[in-house]
Amino acid sequence: MKKFTKRWRIAIQTLSVVIILVIIKAAISYFDLDFITVSPLFTSMVAGGIFLFSLILAGTLSDYKESERLPAEFAASCDSIYQEALCCLQTHSSFNINAIRKTLRDVLRGIKEDVGAVESRSALQALERLSESTTEMERLGVTPTFIVRIKNEQAAIRKGLMRFYYIQRINFLPSAYLLVQTVIFLIIVLLMFSRIEPFWDSIVIVFFLTYLFIYIIRLLQIMERPFQKEGLTRDDVSLFLLEECQRRISGAEEQ
Repeated sequence: MKKFTKRWRIAIQTLSVVIILVIIKAAISYFDLDFITVSPLFTSMVAGGIFLFSLILAGTLSDYKESERLPAEFAASCDSIYQEALCCLQTHSSFNINAIRKTLRDVLRGIKEDVGAVESRSALQALERLSESTTEMERLGVTPTFIVRIKNEQAAIRKGLMRFYYIQRINFLPSAYLLVQTVIFLIIVLLMFSRIEPFWDSIVIVFFLTYLFIYIIRLLQIMERPFQKEGLTRDDVSLFLLEECQRRISGAEEQ
């Protein structure tokens, strides 16, 4: 049931709004309040609205696709750092690998916490503690190659986190998004008061177009915030790779 709700959440929400609009349209037609005559200009306006959607979707989609890569990159970098630390432990038994374990767990946990709080930077703060471990490696005389690899992965995570915070906070062309909302509102109002004969044809047309436009608006809202802490829909970027990486590191410590 939970999977069904996630998959159909947007569709159900959209459908509930569309049904209300269809009822309003039926009432307007019943009381003969539709005074706008359908003309080729009407179809041109609808086509222009769809073209405008495509421009906004194209810009937002690039950020969304990049967001899908970030969890895999975070998990891969954390795994690489941990493997380098294990190699270091084999040659320097006094190395405090538990500090790296804790730092990596805090980074992975912090990413999930930062999803729910736009102003939070707990993952970035935890990542900076990794420098203490690399300093310890230098003091123990660890081969510089290991230290360089860890620092490179640290820099990659830091860069990814900056992009992660930016995507979560900044809207893509907010003025253009407002324009889309305005155009959709005007088109829906136009549909409500357009005289379309016969009656059932008008109901079908209003149902289809309002469903399309409102669904696109909901989709844009999700794509602008690709990471969601609760995972309300299946369109949210999954963080399961971070959870798996965190379990591997925690499991290795218990062993």
